Amino acid sequence: MSRRRALHPPTRAMNGFTLIEVLIATVIGLIVLSAATSLAVASWRGLTGVELRDGIDRNARFMGIGLHRDLQEAGVDLESLPAFGALMVSNDTLSILRVPYDPAQAPPYSLSTANFGTGVCGATCVEIQTGGPAPMLAVGDLARLQTNNQRRLLLVSGVNAVAGGYRVQFTAADTLLGRPAGIAGLVINPAATFVQKLATATYWLEGTSLMRADRVASNGSPIGEIVATAVQTFHVTLVFTDGDEAATANLADADGTNDYDDVAAVRVQTVLQAERTDPRVNRGSLLTRVKEWYVVPRNLIYERNRL
Repeated sequence: MSRRRALHPPTRAMNGFTLIEVLIATVIGLIVLSAATSLAVASWRGLTGVELRDGIDRNARFMGIGLHRDLQEAGVDLESLPAFGALMVSNDTLSILRVPYDPAQAPPYSLSTANFGTGVCGATCVEIQTGGPAPMLAVGDLARLQTNNQRRLLLVSGVNAVAGGYRVQFTAADTLLGRPAGIAGLVINPAATFVQKLATATYWLEGTSLMRADRVASNGSPIGEIVATAVQTFHVTLVFTDGDEAATANLADADGTNDYDDVAAVRVQTVLQAERTDPRVNRGSLLTRVKEWYVVPRNLIYERNRL
């Protein structure tokens, strides 16, 4: 027996691992597993943060594209007057007006004096001549009534054929989209007065949703659709030709350089937030970003400077 053992000594494979070796292997395994888990958690946290930040950036890009497009169309064939701007801001509501092209320019219609000497058929009614075809005006349309150097906004409530032209009826609102409306108090010279369809784009914040409207309800309020969500603030200021910046134009002061016909640019500042919170991102607090756009509407400059 002793001789056999001497000829065949016990091997490590026969004896297995020692307790120390098992403990060392276990510790090494735990270290590797812990490192891998930490890496996975960090990677997941990073991906979640990227996802939330990308959501804010996508929202900002979408907002910026829409605002830039609409602002660049402000004042198309619509020269601003001191008290009636193609671009107006009131309580951080941004309102843009232009003459639409569909595909040709919406034509101006002179007043008809066939039935009334002034072309005015009532407090909320004027008559226009079109030269034959029906006017490009319909119920719900916005239009400007321009008489000499005065302008009013009209919300069309009816268009009917009459002898010598068409009768255009409009709502009795005194203001529309922050601008003077109706014909009350105007001295109308029919030879120097016309009515023309306008298009609008109006932005405002409703809760945390940025709204955009291209139509107006019968009560004068804009009919909006959501263009961006998770918007904390929406702040708009006007930049005037002399470099001054204000939340709105001021017609009451003696300064003649801060009226609506002096607007040169618009600054839009917003605070956008992530769609949700995550305990792994920003220590569980809501992620926010400040975004700003500075737009110089080229048509405002063109309409102001053209002969």
